[in-house]
Amino acid sequence: MIRHQVYFDTLGSMHEDSASWRSVFAGLSVLRLLDSYAETGSSIDPASWAQLHSVRTAIDDVNAGDPVRGVLATVLEEATKRAAIDDVVCASLLAYGRVLTYEASWGLATDVFSTVAKLARPDKNARLAIDANVAVGGSARRSGDWETSARAYSQAAYIADTVGDRQGILTVQVGIANTYMAKGNLPQAESILDDIIVQSADERMPEVRASALHSRASLAQRKGEPAEGLKLAYEALNLTRKPVDRDLVLEDIAAMFTEFGLRDAARDTHLLLTATTQSAQVRAVATINLMELASLDGMPEVFDSYARELASSPLAPWWRSYYLLFLGEGMHRLGRHEAAEEALQEAISFAEANQIHQVSFQAQSALSAVQSSAPIKKFVPPPTWVPEEVGTVVRAISELRKTAVAAA
Repeated sequence: MIRHQVYFDTLGSMHEDSASWRSVFAGLSVLRLLDSYAETGSSIDPASWAQLHSVRTAIDDVNAGDPVRGVLATVLEEATKRAAIDDVVCASLLAYGRVLTYEASWGLATDVFSTVAKLARPDKNARLAIDANVAVGGSARRSGDWETSARAYSQAAYIADTVGDRQGILTVQVGIANTYMAKGNLPQAESILDDIIVQSADERMPEVRASALHSRASLAQRKGEPAEGLKLAYEALNLTRKPVDRDLVLEDIAAMFTEFGLRDAARDTHLLLTATTQSAQVRAVATINLMELASLDGMPEVFDSYARELASSPLAPWWRSYYLLFLGEGMHRLGRHEAAEEALQEAISFAEANQIHQVSFQAQSALSAVQSSAPIKKFVPPPTWVPEEVGTVVRAISELRKTAVAAA
């Protein structure tokens, strides 16, 4: 099988020279460069200017707002600066893979994480090898490749057990629990996660406990227990220290609030994200969600303000497609039907050009609703009463938002 086959398949399914095509092509260019040096065992020679120039040109062709551009530039910079494919280069490749997961490019992410897993030396850096295999397990699971996922988790568990890494062992168990949850075996997932939550507390592993609580919150949502889900997600938030992981927990809390009908609380959470995240892309996504909330609450001036901000912001293709979708849906809710049609048609064209099928389907459905003067989709109305544990989270997020905005 051709190495990085998923990249070639993805490129073949896209419009050549579209924004997404350029992003994927740059990633493939970097991976093939690293492959060539890893296979020969030679150091990266700056004198190989033609090959390096070709890769740099591919990276420079990626849209300025696409986070892939920055992480690929870092991978190339570290590789050329260090004249070797070492742990630092592997760590920068992991960062590239995580950007791909944020855009739901699970197949590409699995390929990148698998590349790191092959390059990592467990005898030299067991933690890197464990992290890479756990990442393969998670991304392969989300792409439906159960066999690759199980094999990666098994390898991660073997390495962690061999070196006596308890944190690594429990981290693998969180991934395995998430697999049970994905397959619908909620009782087994719940049993594993509850056990990890207890063990990680006893062994003082807050990072692992936060991860398990976050997964347990998602499980509670799937069981139809939104109040429990919010309580657990807030516990996870208080234990989460890594900025990227904290952003993910906050995004899930905002989604839970929206599902609960607590749009003011969801707005507070998105505002907290815009004020505290270190990622321009996360800030943009939170702004897209704030724009949608403004349309749901009939706030045209606020909606227009967010729409103008996003129109001039550099966005990755995945999120630009959602911006156009939410823009069209919001225009329809605000009674601007002609503008809604225009935005949704643009969303369909952009999503199809970049092979973002989910958005294309949603935009086509929304366009049909606009043309038939039907409501686009129903949202949960604000509840008349919420459990005390939910009220506690609402107040806590509100205070965090006020503090963050005041400090900004």
